[in-house]
Amino acid sequence: GKIMEFPNQLKDIVYKLLQEPTLDNFREFIHSQMGEHNAIDFKGQWIEGAALAKEILALANSQGGIIVFGVAENEDKTTKIDGLSEIRDKAVISNDIKNYISSDLKYDVYDFSYETAEYEVMKGKKFQMLVVEDTPEHIPFLAKRESGSLKQNMIYVRRGTSCEIANQEELDRLLKRRINYLHPVKGEPLDLEEHLKQLKVLY
Repeated sequence: GKIMEFPNQLKDIVYKLLQEPTLDNFREFIHSQMGEHNAIDFKGQWIEGAALAKEILALANSQGGIIVFGVAENEDKTTKIDGLSEIRDKAVISNDIKNYISSDLKYDVYDFSYETAEYEVMKGKKFQMLVVEDTPEHIPFLAKRESGSLKQNMIYVRRGTSCEIANQEELDRLLKRRINYLHPVKGEPLDLEEHLKQLKVLY
């Protein structure tokens, strides 16, 4: 899909951001790539496994989104772009989170290193971006085990910019999205038997 176009375009965007580091500039780019619903988070550095898994689960349950590492968010919503001290190995990232998340949850990690003097101000800076795909056929994703603030079998969603445990309304919305995706509504409601069969699939 369109996601694969990120890397080159992001170079220009991050450069533009450094001259005018506003979240709006970043969001504008993300929206042009992924549409309106996708959430974006900034982290100055990588965060530990369970905390990262929680963010990823919440994004996966909320139509996907992106976490940019190497860019910190200031109180006033501007961004501070220091870059990462090193590019984290994808196998290490995967190892850190695989015990907490389902293998059906799809994500990719993109690396950005500005080694050349293409943009003077960017020279030597490194970033990574984790893109969580929207897979409505597999939602809701549950946390597979407990650690720190991550609770086992909980369904996390994005509420604004925070990760929260889904309430009844949010859970209903998730199940509806999944059912509509698997069985696009043809006008007639699902009969009860069909409905129960689908709930069995979910649990």
